[in-house]
Amino acid sequence: MVMYSIVGAPFYDERNQCYKKIIRINKMPTGNLTQIVKRIRSPRLSHFDTYDGYGSGYGSGDCCGSGSGNTPCIFAVFHPNHKNKLLTVDELPDLMTFLVDNGYTIDTSISKMLMKSNVKPSNDLICYVSYP
Repeated sequence: MVMYSIVGAPFYDERNQCYKKIIRINKMPTGNLTQIVKRIRSPRLSHFDTYDGYGSGYGSGDCCGSGSGNTPCIFAVFHPNHKNKLLTVDELPDLMTFLVDNGYTIDTSISKMLMKSNVKPSNDLICYVSYP
């Protein structure tokens, strides 16, 4: 069994010039979830971000060098019905439907335990998901 964390995270959409709260996953998943998860560049949220040379774009490209500890790439979840559209937290029911329909288990017990503990995830934790 493999466990994944699903979080909401701010993202600057340079195409539309606006901020969105998108859904991210901690690593490339297995199973059908791979159809809607892509490794993308994370645009700087402000001029004070420290990495340079990484712009917008939802393409795969060579954005994350191997062995780099602070890379500007993320595993973003795209909308199941609109493959080129980043999934936002407002569309969370679409993700939950996709996960359940494709055999993933939403682990509410671990999610609740971590939300109540003194150890807090760095991002806005939505849930933990497991796959056989």
